[in-house]
Amino acid sequence: MSEEKKPYEPPPPDLNRPPEPPPPAVPVDPPPPEPKQKASSVRVTEDSSEEDEGVPGGIPPVNTRIIAAIIDLLVATGIYWTAAMILPDVLDRLSWILWAAYLVTRDSLPFLKGQSIGKMAMKLKVEKQGGGDITGDWQAAIVRNIALLIPLFGLVEAIVLFTREDKPEKGLRLGDEWAKTKVVVAGSSGEAPSGEES
Repeated sequence: MSEEKKPYEPPPPDLNRPPEPPPPAVPVDPPPPEPKQKASSVRVTEDSSEEDEGVPGGIPPVNTRIIAAIIDLLVATGIYWTAAMILPDVLDRLSWILWAAYLVTRDSLPFLKGQSIGKMAMKLKVEKQGGGDITGDWQAAIVRNIALLIPLFGLVEAIVLFTREDKPEKGLRLGDEWAKTKVVVAGSSGEAPSGEES
């Protein structure tokens, strides 16, 4: 007679034998490092964004420019009152001329190096749109500032700056367009970085 075949049963585990170590982990290569971007100087272009606002050579916020203009107006008023006290009554008109002369030429005065006193206080600087400051460039200074002597024209210029915040002309008031200048954030030494283009 034939014997019935029993199904195969694995032998019971040997409890006295030490457990087998886990299989070694498969090494995984780390992802390649991302290429480092070259640090480049910030360029003031027509599409400058808000990130440029605090960077030397960048476009300053409108409120900073307004504060600088108020400081310059106070300086001009101080010049007027000082001249009015010193000069005799016959020359009192000269006080107004000195007041206007400071406001019109303040950005090109050689001893201020392209910064009016207000711009110096707010760390701003006037440059030509092609690069370079306007120190000693009386024509550029007069063209960009002469209209500010017209009553309420400063308010018009402030409105122009606010309405251009999201436009390619950001940071350019009408006087800047006429004189081909721009106001930028000055570097730590009062100088805007060289090599900037518009």
